[in-house]
Amino acid sequence: MEKLAAGLAGLRWSMGAFPLDLIVSRCRLPTLACLGPGEYAEGVSERDILLIHSCRQWTTVTAHTLEEGHYVIGPKIDIPLQYPGKFKLLEQARDVREPVRYFSSVEEVASVFPDRIFVMEAITFSVKVVSGEFSEDSEVYNFTLHAGDELTLMGQAEILCAKTTKERSRFTTLLRKLGRAGALAGVGGPGAAGTAGGGGGGARPIKGKMPCLICMNHRTNESLSLPFQCQGRFSTRSPLELQMQEGEHTVRAIIERVRLPVNVLVPSRPPRNPYDLHPVREGHCYKLVSIISKTVVLGLALRREGPAPLHFLLLTDTPRFALPQGLLAGDPRVERLVRDSASYCRERFDPDEYSTAVREAPAELADDCASPRRARLCLPAPRAPAPGPLGIDFKIKTVELQGKKIKLQIWVALRDD
Repeated sequence: MEKLAAGLAGLRWSMGAFPLDLIVSRCRLPTLACLGPGEYAEGVSERDILLIHSCRQWTTVTAHTLEEGHYVIGPKIDIPLQYPGKFKLLEQARDVREPVRYFSSVEEVASVFPDRIFVMEAITFSVKVVSGEFSEDSEVYNFTLHAGDELTLMGQAEILCAKTTKERSRFTTLLRKLGRAGALAGVGGPGAAGTAGGGGGGARPIKGKMPCLICMNHRTNESLSLPFQCQGRFSTRSPLELQMQEGEHTVRAIIERVRLPVNVLVPSRPPRNPYDLHPVREGHCYKLVSIISKTVVLGLALRREGPAPLHFLLLTDTPRFALPQGLLAGDPRVERLVRDSASYCRERFDPDEYSTAVREAPAELADDCASPRRARLCLPAPRAPAPGPLGIDFKIKTVELQGKKIKLQIWVALRDD
C-alpha cells in the first residue's frame, strides 16, 4: 500500500473537470479520478483519489417500516431486487376493504362490475356475429383467455349475433329435453316445425342481440367483448397472488406476482451483508411501495485505512471529476498505477454484495435535479496540453462575472475525430 500511495500522491491532475457520464462512456474502467475544482460529493473530500470501478443498473423496491402491522414509521429504504432474504405476505388492507370475490360466468361479473378481474382458468368461446341488422353476412368470433390474464372492465354493450330457433330460450330447450318439442311447432315458426321430439334439425338462422362485457386484456393490450353466456372462473385477485399467500418469497418473486403496495413480514433471520446501511431484522414488517430503476457508478475512495466504497447516481447534476494528465496522454506508468489500484481494491471490495445491500432511500430525484448546482471555480491552465485519447480540447475564454472583474474560465469541447 505504501508504494501505491506514493504513486497516487505523485499524480498530476487535468485542469478541466469532466462529467461522470463522459468518463464512463469514453474511459476504460476502472480508472482514477478526483473531484474537480469547486465540486462537492457527500462523503468525498477534495483530497480523496477515487477509483471509478464500474457502471451498473440497479432496480430497487422502495419500502416503509411498519409498526403494529399498519403504522408507517422511520425512513424509506431501498431493497434491491437481488436481495436474498425472504418475506411473508401479511393480510392486506385492500383485502379488508375489498374482499376477494369469485365468479363463474361473465354475467356474474357484469352484475358486480369490479374495476378489474383475473381469469382463473383457460377459457375458449366462439359466437357468430352478424355484420348488420339487414345483412346476411356473418363471421365467427373466437377468443381465448389464458389463466392469469388481467382484464380491466370498460363497459357493457350488445352485439348482433346469428342464432337458431332452438336457441331462442332456455324454456324451449328444457321442453325439448322432456320430449315435448312438438308442442312448440307454432312457437318457433316454420323453421321449428320439423320432426316431433327431434332436435329441430330444420331450424333456420335468426338474428338476436347478445349482451356483452367490454374488457381490456392487459396481456394482449386489446379490447374484447365477452358474451354474458360465457362460462368460466374469474376472481378479483390474480391466481399467482393467491398462491403467494402461503410460504416465504424473495422480493423479486413478490413484485412479479403481487400488485403493490403490499405488506410483508420478515419471518426468519435474514442473511447479513457487510455493506447493509439499514438492518432488516426478523419480525420486522414493511410496506413495499414502488419499484425504481437507476443507473449508478460504483467507486472507491483510496485511503490509507483501506478503500471506502461509494456510488453516484448518473444524473445531470452529478459532480464533475478531474483525470490524471498522464492517463489522458496515454502514459504507461499511469496506466500501470490504475491496474495496481484496481488489483488492490479487488481483494477488499465485492461489487455484487455492495449492489445487494439495503440502504435508506435518497431524497426524491426530482428535488435533487431541481436544486441549483454549486458555483464552479475553474482556474486557467498554464498551457493547453495536447489532445489525449479521449479527443478532448481545452479552450480558454475570457468572461465577465456578475459585472465584476474579468476571470479566466476553462471550457471543454469534444472533438468528433
